[in-house]
Amino acid sequence: MSEKTYLKDLDRIDASKFDCTIKAVKDISYINDHSIEHKLDIHYKSYQEYKPIIVNIHGGGFISGYKEMDSLFANYLAQRGFVVFNVNYRLAYPRFNVFDQIEDISNAVEWIVSNAEKYEANPKEMYIVGHSAGGVLAITESLLCLDKKMRDDFNLGERNYTYNGIILDCGAMHFYVNNLAYWGMRNMVFPKGYKKMTKYHYLIFENNRKLSLLPKTVLLTNEKDELRTMTYYFKKVLDDHQVDNKLFNVGTDGHMGIIFKPYTDENQKMLDAIQEFFEI
Repeated sequence: MSEKTYLKDLDRIDASKFDCTIKAVKDISYINDHSIEHKLDIHYKSYQEYKPIIVNIHGGGFISGYKEMDSLFANYLAQRGFVVFNVNYRLAYPRFNVFDQIEDISNAVEWIVSNAEKYEANPKEMYIVGHSAGGVLAITESLLCLDKKMRDDFNLGERNYTYNGIILDCGAMHFYVNNLAYWGMRNMVFPKGYKKMTKYHYLIFENNRKLSLLPKTVLLTNEKDELRTMTYYFKKVLDDHQVDNKLFNVGTDGHMGIIFKPYTDENQKMLDAIQEFFEI
């Protein structure tokens, strides 16, 4: 991604809305290779008390995006008493793919769990948030906690954590839809021959036998979100698997709605309702 695009996106964030009492610890490596794609930021309010964790995964169609885009959203979640870990991961195409991203998220969360107490965070109370394509990575990361065979197939180790809840914000939850645009996207972000790979079939979530074990799940969309139909599609998938879930179709702010405008009255009320749903 070019620096020009990066700066243009950051300019969309209203810097006057940040709460300066929230600590922001930036660019921590969760893998010691010095890559910006293996760094995370931590947002929290320090008051010497352990707080629930939010692992936040940015969107960008698997091929773009960066943690800084979600910084205002993370700041507002931190104001609500969460320690927010805002995670970068390797972007797909041409060198990397979605399977690499799944590995990155797993490695990031392993680091988070191991280092949580340094940042007043409670690894026994964790939530995961995924925006757009990040929703696919969030559900995959959650499923990996529930399925040893899936971990083995992804060549990932045992885990000593699970998630208390999932938030899918304008998720790309039907990326395997059979049309030309998504066929092209899949060929960019998955390796050659992906349709025959066991790992890929775990990501067709309606066929995943462990989906019914997911924790409470929230789905967010709005009438201007171009992926709105995917949110409704995935709600039916969750309903069919008897996953406790709640859908919020709120506002008109578009695909990046709550990411860039978490401070609006309607988004604040929605965050209140989400916390009530999760009982936190």
